[in-house]
Amino acid sequence: MTFPFPLPRVLRLRHRLPHADTPTRPYADRPNARRSVRAAFAAFTAFSLAIQLAQAATSEDPLTMLRRGTDEVLAIAYSGQSPASLPDRLRPLLQKDFAFDLVTRQAIGPGWRQFTPSERQQVTDLFTRLLLRIYSARVVGTQRPNINYGKPVTLAPDRCEISTQVTIPNTDKPYSVVYRAIKLPEGWRIYDVLIEGVSFVANYRAQFDEVVQRGGAPAVIQALKAKLAQPINPNS
Repeated sequence: MTFPFPLPRVLRLRHRLPHADTPTRPYADRPNARRSVRAAFAAFTAFSLAIQLAQAATSEDPLTMLRRGTDEVLAIAYSGQSPASLPDRLRPLLQKDFAFDLVTRQAIGPGWRQFTPSERQQVTDLFTRLLLRIYSARVVGTQRPNINYGKPVTLAPDRCEISTQVTIPNTDKPYSVVYRAIKLPEGWRIYDVLIEGVSFVANYRAQFDEVVQRGGAPAVIQALKAKLAQPINPNS
């Protein structure tokens, strides 16, 4: 049979099957295949581990979160390294357990609604730096404190508070520190701390109210920068 036009070359080639006696290499024995399998397995393992860690973090109850976070902070604070670098070393830990954005919003109060997104971000960043410095100054002493934890007390379906008694070695009287926590999608986070009954958030709210009324976000930003430029008073 003839065709009035030449067939494409691909149709004129015969499909060649391997001879029955010709050995073929299994896919898994090929070098590139083995590398691909190992890479895929490593990626899957890393992904699975990340999911497990995220699930573990979100499943922590508030008391477990507070105990774990406090132990991690004290281990770094009393590691013998320079106190000057402590805020930077504590930042990753505290950002994991504190809702700094919520702390900032509450400390600013109703004036927060007047801030632009850019101003909110700047105020949050500056206030977080200030809180880290104050917290670092308070947590470091000559001797590591002993902490007794009470049971969580429910304030609302998504909020609770945990009372602790902090005792410094060679001192007679412990002092009270109460942590208030909120349940967020990523897990329990601390949003306020009360030392001897004084709320950290309420204390700064009283300071910021006048500043916000006087000059809004620019005045708050200027005040925070001024505080950061001064030596930190742990009792401020």
